[in-house]
Amino acid sequence: NYRSTSAIVGLANRLMRGRAGALRLESVVDADAAAQTNPRTAPTPPEPSITEYADELAEARGVATRIRARIDAGAPPESIAVLMRVNSQSAILERALEEVGVGSRVRGAARFFDQPEVREAVHALRAAALTIAGEPLFKSVSDVLRALGWTAQAPDGPGAVRARWESLNAIARLVDDAPPGTTFRTFADDLRARAEAQHEPTVSAVTLATLHSAKGLEWDEVFIVGLNEGMLPIAYAKGFEAIDEERRLLYVGITRARRRLELSWARRVGHRGEREPSRFLQELGPRTRDAADDRAAAGARPARRG
Repeated sequence: NYRSTSAIVGLANRLMRGRAGALRLESVVDADAAAQTNPRTAPTPPEPSITEYADELAEARGVATRIRARIDAGAPPESIAVLMRVNSQSAILERALEEVGVGSRVRGAARFFDQPEVREAVHALRAAALTIAGEPLFKSVSDVLRALGWTAQAPDGPGAVRARWESLNAIARLVDDAPPGTTFRTFADDLRARAEAQHEPTVSAVTLATLHSAKGLEWDEVFIVGLNEGMLPIAYAKGFEAIDEERRLLYVGITRARRRLELSWARRVGHRGEREPSRFLQELGPRTRDAADDRAAAGARPARRG
């Protein structure tokens, strides 16, 4: 495995231990890092963790607080993902991230070039490129984007205004990637070609995605939430084969992480009473941390028993 640390690979191996046809992965990431740095001074990759929360709101806020801390420590938002079993779990996570000032994008929602503000920007840039020539590329592009509400500085706070700014700012950043000597007309034509091919630029936001939609992708840091019985495995998964498919979904999620992996579950979900941790968590082995005793999850509500 050339993606994940040995600690993450070890967790994936434990999940699939004894399953028919399962491969035992070996990580080369730690060995490569040690070969390039002084082993005595190289930072030790964190062990995967499991955190227990009182309810799903506390879980969402706790995860959002952890992500805020990672971004404050220098992690780019686009290098972080929160993975879940079903799309409906994303709404509470979006709100919790907004509360701590972190932007997010739901994978599988409207594609970048299908967003109204992006379509408007592409049209405005192509129209302006027909009449403007001889100016520095960034000035031409930024003048058009400013007319649409973009500013050089990000607006305070999250929400729709910040989401619109992030989309326009992603277009502005494409100027940095343009080859020297690129004209405004060429830039606008290339942007239209990207739109037609759905070649999306990178947006600085945390990714929210289902385990299904995360297949084939990877991030430096991954949070997998909602690891309760009834959610993963999902309640309608009946029989050995169905449960094993749920196990493989969690395996996909675990192996999306390069450097850091955090798993979590909530004792109460909605109004459905007490819930149990996923049977898969019980197989994985690491001791579950109660968020009520974890100062790193300062944004979570105190856990309640009974």
